[in-house]
Order: sequence, then C-alpha cells, then structure tokens
Amino acid sequence: MRKITGLLVILGLLFIGCGKQAPAPGVTDTEILIGNIQDLSGPMKELGAVLPAGSNLYFRYINENGGVHGRQIKMIVEDHQYNPQKAVVAAKKLIEKDQVFCLYQVIGTSTTEAIRPLLAESGTPLIAPATQSGTMSDMSRPAGDLIFHTDTGYDKQTNILVDYIIKQDANAKIGLIYQDDDYGENVLKGAAEAEKRNGVSIQKEAYQRGATDFTGQVGNLIKGGVNNVIIAGIVKEPIIVMKTAAAMGYAPQFFGTSPTMDHRVALAAGPAGEGFIAANFAYLWNSDAPAAVQYRELCEKYEVPEAYMGMYHFYGFITAKILVEGLKRAGKNPTRKRLVNGLETLNKWESGAFPPITYSSKDHAATESVILVQVKDGVQTVITDWVD
Repeated sequence: MRKITGLLVILGLLFIGCGKQAPAPGVTDTEILIGNIQDLSGPMKELGAVLPAGSNLYFRYINENGGVHGRQIKMIVEDHQYNPQKAVVAAKKLIEKDQVFCLYQVIGTSTTEAIRPLLAESGTPLIAPATQSGTMSDMSRPAGDLIFHTDTGYDKQTNILVDYIIKQDANAKIGLIYQDDDYGENVLKGAAEAEKRNGVSIQKEAYQRGATDFTGQVGNLIKGGVNNVIIAGIVKEPIIVMKTAAAMGYAPQFFGTSPTMDHRVALAAGPAGEGFIAANFAYLWNSDAPAAVQYRELCEKYEVPEAYMGMYHFYGFITAKILVEGLKRAGKNPTRKRLVNGLETLNKWESGAFPPITYSSKDHAATESVILVQVKDGVQTVITDWVD
C-alpha cells in the first residue's frame, strides 16, 4: 500500500512538472534578478558608481512601462575592487546565494577572465562584460558560448589606431603605454598584428593596474624618439600620462583605446589633452543617435545629476538595452538557455547606439568597428566614419 501511495505521489509530481515548467534561477512571476560586479571601492570606483546607474536608468524606464513580459528587472551590484580573486568571490555569491538569472556588465578584463570557470560550471550567461577585450568573444575559451560581447576588441582597436597613424605619417615612430594584465595582453596582440602588417616596430611601455606615476614610461618614450603614443588605460591613466608629458616638455600625438573615451579625460587633462584621439565603439552620448537622444531625455525626466552623464553612464544605459532585448526574446517562460538562444537571433539589430549588432551560435562578437573622436578646443569631436 505504501509503495502504491509513493508511486502515486511521484506520478503526481511528474504530472505537475509537465504542466508547469520549473522556474529558472532568479525568475519569479513578477521579477527577473540579474547580477552585476563593479569596482565600487578600488582604483576605478568612480566608474563603479556611474556604470550601474546608467543601466538602472534604462531598467527604470522599462519597469515603469510594464517590465519584460510583466516582470520587473532588479539588479544586485557587488564590489570586486578591480581584483580578480574578489571577482570570483562576488560571482559565487551572486550565482549560488542570490541565484541570479544571469550576470551583466562585469567590469574589467582580468576580473571577467577569472570568473569564466564559474560561468561554465553553472551555465550562467554573462551579457555585455564591461571590457573591450577581444578575448570576450573567443568562443574557444571556457564559457565562450555564454558570454555576449558588445564592443569592438582592444586588439582590433589597436590595429585601427596604428593603421590610422601610419596613414597620417608613413614615418611615424609609435609608442604604446599599456596596462600589464589581460587588458594589455589583448592590446599587445593587436599591436603585434599591426607591426607585422605595416612593417613597423612599436615601443612598448607597461604599467601596473592602479599606477599613478608614469614618469619612467614617458621618459623612455622621449629617449626613443616616439612622436605618436597610444595609451591603453582607463580614465586616470591618460590624464596623468598627458600631464606628465607636458611637464617634461614632450608633445607627441596621443591616442587612446576606448576606455579613455570618457569626456572627463579632456576636462581633467586640460591643455595637455588638446588633440587627444580615442577610439569609440558606440555613438557619443551627446550625439543625435536615437539611443543618445532617448538617454538624455530620460536623464532629464529622472533628474540624473549632470556629473553622472557621459560615456560610462551612457555605456551602462546602452548595454542594458541589449540585455532587455535578449530577455524579451527569451519569451514569457525564460530560462538561461532561452536567453542565449534569444540573443543569438539578433541579426543586424539596431540599438540606436552601436553599429548593427549580430550574434549567432558561432559568433558572440556583436561589432567590429569604431569611430575616432578627437578633442578640439576642449570638445570631443568625431573625426571619422565607422572604421573596421
């Protein structure tokens, strides 16, 4: 009798299971929970504040307009202090304790690389990691099928910058100041490709993450006779490098990879930053692009402090648009697999911010182009069309 009763219970549970799918982690009838890992108290803490604020600006707009299939988006933000080991701890908490549906906008190349095993083990997708490293779209790496990159890689950007320099001056002597970690490694990959293609030699100067003294690197570039310098840093580094160069009477043409694109670089560098050229993977936040117009309208509507507005806040906003589109395509009963499949249906999708975005089961790179932006009279000015 007990065996029969037990069998009936099992059959009943199976019947219920067939009638209604078990909820995915982080998904209830009213909410979708996502996880974000930022530098909230380390060397990039100013970015850790504005990036998720930009994302929440768009999530607020979506939530006030009914959410995604009736569910509100809620985001938990953890701090890794730009430290790979702490990134792993934060990811474990979000995935195992908080049971988030997916990760989103984890900042930093080394920090994102560090959490790949966790993503692969748990099957947790990562949408729009806040790094332009080309390794993010390398499908052969662990969790490559779960990571959806939104930005043109550092390797590609470096190639484009070197080609641009050579086109302006065939005899240019090029130098590179790069962060000595996974970020820099991807930049060096692009530099090596550009050297081989153009038959040039690039003088390379490394610095450690969080460095504030670049006297040695600038001095070495002066000794090498370098007249075009690419800075592969974030926000503080190009400011310090250009000010240090000015103080030493050194005035090459400075360039930067996309993380240096923040308008505060030009503001803080002052005269030393005049003429600075940076690559950017999206339209400018103050442009006429549809997403930029919507961004400024929502900033005004929700009374966003002016100090927050800019490239990184806008970056949080526009990557949130991609995540939301993926959630929509995951359907009314979303699973992590359906999120992945949904994003892989994007085909020349217009976000209003990036070049047309395409994903597939074999390619999670999204875009391969940049525009070049130069500081002219203290104002960022687009000087090229999309270059690839």
